[in-house]
Amino acid sequence: MLFLKVPMLLAKPSFYPLLLLLLTLVLFKPNICFGGKKDALKIWVISDIQPRDRDQREEFRRAILDINKNVPDIDFVIVAGDIVDGAQEEDFNWYLSLKKLSYIKEWYEIAGNHDLKLNRGEGYREKIRKDLYYSITKGNILFLFMSDELRGKPTEISNKTFLWWKNQVTGNQDKIIVVVTHAPLEGSGIPFSSLHDRQILDSKRFVEVLKNYRVDLWFSGHIHLPHSFTNNIVKKGEYGGTVFVNASSIRTELLGLKPSESRIVTFYCDSNRVTIRSRNHSKEGFNKALDVEFRLPVKYDCN
Repeated sequence: MLFLKVPMLLAKPSFYPLLLLLLTLVLFKPNICFGGKKDALKIWVISDIQPRDRDQREEFRRAILDINKNVPDIDFVIVAGDIVDGAQEEDFNWYLSLKKLSYIKEWYEIAGNHDLKLNRGEGYREKIRKDLYYSITKGNILFLFMSDELRGKPTEISNKTFLWWKNQVTGNQDKIIVVVTHAPLEGSGIPFSSLHDRQILDSKRFVEVLKNYRVDLWFSGHIHLPHSFTNNIVKKGEYGGTVFVNASSIRTELLGLKPSESRIVTFYCDSNRVTIRSRNHSKEGFNKALDVEFRLPVKYDCN
């Protein structure tokens, strides 16, 4: 009967907004169930924008436009440090102006070593975020963010911040826990994380906690390696099954052989399933061969 009424409906201008909505749902498939409830939490994880020249600034702009055009329904962005290179006021102003081009309104940053180049990170704290460590909660997912605290190639996290992190982890074992740092943890298995300048200093503090308490995902940057390099995503059974993920860099590296890359991470409602995809902004596409899926011990409760 509905099929027979289609010509009659098309003749009514009041039907056009409904038709447009139905076409949008079919073509773009947003992560929203009928009734308004989202069926997934989608996150754009980026790191190491740190442009040194105009061309590299353009790479961040292209990455944002790629997401705007091709990857809808992202809920928020995680930026794992090294937002800028020079850490001048103008550098941070440029970054803030580029963010406005994105349809994504929520951005959660940490400071990397380059963001602390001047005045112990005064520019970062004034322009981006006052707190060097903080948490947010989405449903039953707890996100823990820890910036670099001193200007140096390794990530230096104070004992005060470590104790805050430890209390958050031990006191929230009923939740999904996601950690974000600039450098990876020593012993994570991420390439070159065994090197002093490429790791979190005194990682043993964190490792001892992970042996007894669960952390589900740990995102970091600082390494700048392409996603296709081995062990960019590592699940460590001896650390309670923590999955360590290298976000790589927005800027291209190795004379252009390493593209502009980031991660798209999706948690699915009422499920313990999480997917991690590699986005190549240089080619505006996903590398499907690098798609990874994990099952978490706790289901994502999006209510």
